[in-house]
Amino acid sequence: MLADLHIHSINSDGVYRIDELIDKATKLGLGIISITDHDTIVSSIEASNSKLIKIIIGLELSTFNNGESVHILGYFNNDDNIGTFLNFLENQLANRRKRALEILEKLKIFNIILNPQFINESKSITRGNIATEIIKQGYNYTKKEIFRDFIGVGCPAYLPSLKTTTIEGIKNIHDAGGLAVLAHPMLLKKNNAEDILKLGVDGIEARYPNHLDKEDYYRQLASKYNIFITAGSDFHSYDDGMHGNLGDVTLSGNDLEMFLGKLNER
Repeated sequence: MLADLHIHSINSDGVYRIDELIDKATKLGLGIISITDHDTIVSSIEASNSKLIKIIIGLELSTFNNGESVHILGYFNNDDNIGTFLNFLENQLANRRKRALEILEKLKIFNIILNPQFINESKSITRGNIATEIIKQGYNYTKKEIFRDFIGVGCPAYLPSLKTTTIEGIKNIHDAGGLAVLAHPMLLKKNNAEDILKLGVDGIEARYPNHLDKEDYYRQLASKYNIFITAGSDFHSYDDGMHGNLGDVTLSGNDLEMFLGKLNER
């Protein structure tokens, strides 16, 4: 059985609806998926009712550590204990909307003036949403160019991620009955992956698109800290140049069994 445990829908910065993602995953022969939208778990809870494929409730939580955005994937066996967590996430989403409006103001220095209506059309607004809208609203740039020149880290229209600390984010996931996993550790610049593991995560995303050459190293870290590994495509849209395509990177075999075993213990 193959599992893609890192997927985004239109409820954050993906381009496909939940039903479309389930249909595509089923046709690919995936046995398990998790829709892990940014700072919202609603998509995954909705998807978990599917009769076509096993859905693991999840999200990608934005946190901040050592001056850098650190993403923590949260996975849940059920939604029995997430009431308080939902309140916390609503605050995250409100801050995201505020941040998006501030980024739109900054983009005006590049003569990029956007209709802000799209901010109200998605549950979670990310820089990815903004990049998509720049293109959709008629500006001739690629997403890579937009991140490189306008809204990427250190660029004039960049604003840092939310101010929830990584240790606070991990605690919130645990309090809601979930497992906390360090997402794409190979993308960290200011943080050392081991420093994040010491904060109490349960797993590490060792298999990630375009960085499979680092898998052995992260497997060694997982063994050192007695945690499991996960894998996912981080799918947003096909061939976007920044993430994998659906099903490109999967978890299987003993790795998947270990993950599911830990999840069932929660």
